[in-house]
Amino acid sequence: MLRLLHLALMRGTRLLYRGASLTAGPGERIGLVGPNGSGKSTLFAAILGELSPEDGEIEAPNPERIAHVAQSVLADETPAVDYVVAGHAPLMAARRALEEAKASGDEMRIAAALGDWAEANEGAVNAEARTIMAGLGFSESDMTHPVRDFSGGWRNRLALARALMRPADLLLLDEPTNHLDIDSLIWLENWLRRVQSTVVIISHDREFLDRAVTTIWSIEDGTITRYAGNYSAFEAERVEKLRLQDAQRRAYEATAKHLESFIERFRYKATKARQAQSRIKMLERLQAVEPVRAKREWRFEFMKPLRLPEHLVDAEGLAAGYDGRALLTGVKFSIRSGERIGILGVNGAGKSTLVKTIVGDLPRIAGELRRGQGLEIGYFAQHQLDQIRGDESPLEHLRRLAPDVREQELRDFLGTYRFSGDMALSPAGPMSGGEKARLALALIAWKKPNLLVLDEPTNHLDMETREALTMALSTFEGAVLLVSHDRHLLRAVADKLWLVHEGRVEPYEGDLDDYAELVLEHRRTTFAEERAERQAKKEAPAVNKKEARRELALERQRIAELRRPLKKELERVERELARENEKLKALAERLADPAFYAESDPEAVAKTTREHGELAPKVEALEMRWLELSEQIESIG
Repeated sequence: MLRLLHLALMRGTRLLYRGASLTAGPGERIGLVGPNGSGKSTLFAAILGELSPEDGEIEAPNPERIAHVAQSVLADETPAVDYVVAGHAPLMAARRALEEAKASGDEMRIAAALGDWAEANEGAVNAEARTIMAGLGFSESDMTHPVRDFSGGWRNRLALARALMRPADLLLLDEPTNHLDIDSLIWLENWLRRVQSTVVIISHDREFLDRAVTTIWSIEDGTITRYAGNYSAFEAERVEKLRLQDAQRRAYEATAKHLESFIERFRYKATKARQAQSRIKMLERLQAVEPVRAKREWRFEFMKPLRLPEHLVDAEGLAAGYDGRALLTGVKFSIRSGERIGILGVNGAGKSTLVKTIVGDLPRIAGELRRGQGLEIGYFAQHQLDQIRGDESPLEHLRRLAPDVREQELRDFLGTYRFSGDMALSPAGPMSGGEKARLALALIAWKKPNLLVLDEPTNHLDMETREALTMALSTFEGAVLLVSHDRHLLRAVADKLWLVHEGRVEPYEGDLDDYAELVLEHRRTTFAEERAERQAKKEAPAVNKKEARRELALERQRIAELRRPLKKELERVERELARENEKLKALAERLADPAFYAESDPEAVAKTTREHGELAPKVEALEMRWLELSEQIESIG
């Protein structure tokens, strides 16, 4: 359970919200929404104990029972599956306890630790880790690759998988869908519906929130408000709430105006003084209703292309890939003016390869690729954000495209993309990922393309910018080729779907709901096949149990033969060490007795002292030899 009690949080000197009192019940799935900078991630940090509230309290589970996605992943030689398994805290604790017990040599402690380790069920944990990794798009071979071999986006998936592995009462997910394809996103939605933990999700993907959560916590009006239902239900209730608030405001203003008018007219008339005083008290008691702050819907547009040729791009027998190795073959398509095409397929299937070949970033390997006369492509991809010059402002970026255009015209254009005033003149380096994406879209729009090729344009964009992009694409007069995991955007924009699968690109006749069913069925089938294969491998050695027992006996015999002479010598050393220790102990006791010095002559004292001095290093040498022999015996086998 999670409970916020009169919570107030600040960022620096700015108050984010106060008086927030909410409760999340066991198993409740909550979407945390609000504008960028409103304090969503700050709330997560407070729940995790990384910062203290300005006021109020947070009642949360023990930190050991809270799972969240790590901000960074150590890129080392650890196999990916082992990194994910390490997220299972009970298993890791059982492993450490067993290692410590073995080091102690305490048989009772070892037996107890073995029981705890067996209860943690390492085999089941490993199987669950592989299931989660497969759901998030990792192949069977990926699971044994070291973490350092994966790109940043795939390391983020590993961090998510590790968080999902942790048995927890509270699961915190901050933008979990940013680096997922549609297939993995669909799997995650279904996984979240089955999980027993309380889940709080920060996301700008409205369809994901619609499918994954049952409650919305909205940061608004200086506090956090709870709405029952998914994101669409929240939007409808929020609109109705604002409508009622506006109606109440108008009623308040009408009543207040009437009372004020009566007071002004009769305040100083003796016959009406008492009534006027009554109206004054009524006016004081009348609860003011704040006017609804009109939310300006931000919109931008892709300008009308200068030319709209009918034939934009055609392919026949196209092979596409890298370094002469074809990832896609036999590709055939035609893109016509005004078409809107969404591209589906798992990560690694070749969607970006296809897109890069169409725009000319990759040379075709074989076949034909014909670009129509007058074709002007506007290409957006995540790697292009890295090409934005950090030392240049948005205005300088645009001026390089249009050196002869008046500055005011350039600034007016940038203003439609929310780069107004000082922001138009500020360096792009410190900008957020969302701001850089907006700048990239602005630079594309300025060129007035007739084919927009967009590869995951919504990563890092907030809800408002996604809506603005959806509207801009819906009214764009040219053609659109879109790769995106944002299904709301795909539904609103695409009227035709292509599926990239097993080296082919083919029209997909179903819709996104059909595709979701296809994905889940494919995942179930693949998982069942892999599980059967792993089970077969486990059972294969059992085919010849007699041979296995014979080999085991031979191995035990080999180890016993290697150990035999060492154990024999160890027994001899133990016997000698016991004898010499008894002698040393007797000499030490004699030398420690004051009566020995009073009753013995100096020669006897000197002899005893000499014998003790000679025997002590001999005993020490025997002890060292005993340790060496013990370690050699332990190391064999």
